[in-house]
Amino acid sequence: MKNYVRDDTTTIKGNIVISSINQLLLLGEVGKNIRNEVNIQEIDPEKWYPRVIRGKIHQKIVERFGEKALYYLGLEQFNFAGVEENFFFLPHVNFKNQFTFKNFKTYGFKKKQRSISDHRKIRNRLFELLRKLHMGSKGSTNTIIAKKDQAKGEFKIVETDTIIYKLTNAVYRGHHEFNRGSIYNQIVRWIGDEWQVKVSNLEEQNEYREGLTTNVFKCEFTFRKRKEKLAEIHNSIRANAKDDFLKSVINGSEKQRKIAVEQSKKLSLLSEKIGKYIPPQIQKGLFKGEYDTEIKTRRKKCTIFFSDIKNFTSISEVLQPEDLTNYLNEYFSEMTKIALNHGATIDKYIGDAVMLFFGDPISKGEREDARACVEMSLKMQERMKDLRKKWKASGFYEPFEIRIGINTGYCNVGNFGSSQRLTYTIIGGEVNVAARLESAGDANKILMSYETYAHAMDMIEVKELEAIKMKGIRREVKVFEVVQRKKSKISKLKKTTIAKNLTNNKVTTINRKLDEINKKISSLKKLIDDLNN
Repeated sequence: MKNYVRDDTTTIKGNIVISSINQLLLLGEVGKNIRNEVNIQEIDPEKWYPRVIRGKIHQKIVERFGEKALYYLGLEQFNFAGVEENFFFLPHVNFKNQFTFKNFKTYGFKKKQRSISDHRKIRNRLFELLRKLHMGSKGSTNTIIAKKDQAKGEFKIVETDTIIYKLTNAVYRGHHEFNRGSIYNQIVRWIGDEWQVKVSNLEEQNEYREGLTTNVFKCEFTFRKRKEKLAEIHNSIRANAKDDFLKSVINGSEKQRKIAVEQSKKLSLLSEKIGKYIPPQIQKGLFKGEYDTEIKTRRKKCTIFFSDIKNFTSISEVLQPEDLTNYLNEYFSEMTKIALNHGATIDKYIGDAVMLFFGDPISKGEREDARACVEMSLKMQERMKDLRKKWKASGFYEPFEIRIGINTGYCNVGNFGSSQRLTYTIIGGEVNVAARLESAGDANKILMSYETYAHAMDMIEVKELEAIKMKGIRREVKVFEVVQRKKSKISKLKKTTIAKNLTNNKVTTINRKLDEINKKISSLKKLIDDLNN
């Protein structure tokens, strides 16, 4: 609930704002954070400021920690060092110099003859002083200015030991606990040794206006059977309020933690959804703050991959749309899984085609990027064999067959587009080479340029095909078709030697264990002989 209005013209003195800021020190780091959120600049104690500044501070405290925290700040409002001299003993709160806060308990009374009726008079004098204090007087320095309204205090004795006190000042709706804490503190610190007091807000009688707010409090008094030490009573109520405040901070922190956890879950879910539309590496970088959305590109050496389904158009005409969708989604899901496992950046799906690359935004180096792409391509073709068997068994007579083209070279990579819409991709002649190699290949084959093959020649056996020339590419593109993975070079002699060594090691281990067992048997035999003797 907002507790302030746009056209609020009420202002408060800078020293009141400073007092509220100083109270934030009680909240430690949380207080600093609240001050930063409210964006409070340097405050001049002699200048006037909109009351909304203090209202925002109080609202932040209520939202985070509840009303008990605001009550505690109100209770501590006038307990700072030096406040007594600067506030409670101001000359303007006296009445014809008869009594002040400093002498109101002793003026006109003989201490030894004091009765409960005298204590009631003293209590009523306190409320006279509080009323005068909250209203101010001619010649005093006002702290609140409101159009067609005035800060004031009013009290009425409704029963012998029950007083209704109305305080009109610059607090907002829902912030009455601040005033309750302040009034309770002022009562207890002066007469808490003689009286037990309970202060409660009559919320239904509160008045909320554009200029100021009137809070109505019921003050109930019980005369103590014996006089207590005032300092101990005052410190006790402050300690209790602080305990309640700390509990509210803990509860508030737990509430904030639960909110943060819930928000984190929602953010994770949103992140997961976004990750299905953009490359996961970019998605993670955006959420970590490691990647921005500037329109900029850079030149990098990447390995580019293209694949598509051979004769897809004719296949799609034969299959029912629902079957086509199911097979195509399964195909893309399986290929995407393999691509992500090998660190590929998925650029886009174009109909039945897949475009991805290695080398940005994460790179393991030109050689490792190329090798990862080749290994990924081999795994894809191997997985397609299993899928074709599965699809054929389910009634797909001519299951998908893919062809793959790979090239390594310099490209422009980064954000392309406009301020309204961006796409993260790569462009350049080397991208076109990969696309051309893919279209030139046969079903179930992988074609690559020499630039890629040079990094993976120990991984695969190839056959060289006729070189191709392309518009925009100065060199003649050497083309290599993958035949199979290279077999292990371990010779039969090496295999025999390894097997022999393994056997020898096994025999040695068995002999060592037999020796250990024989030693234990000898020790046991000796022990038995000793016992018999």
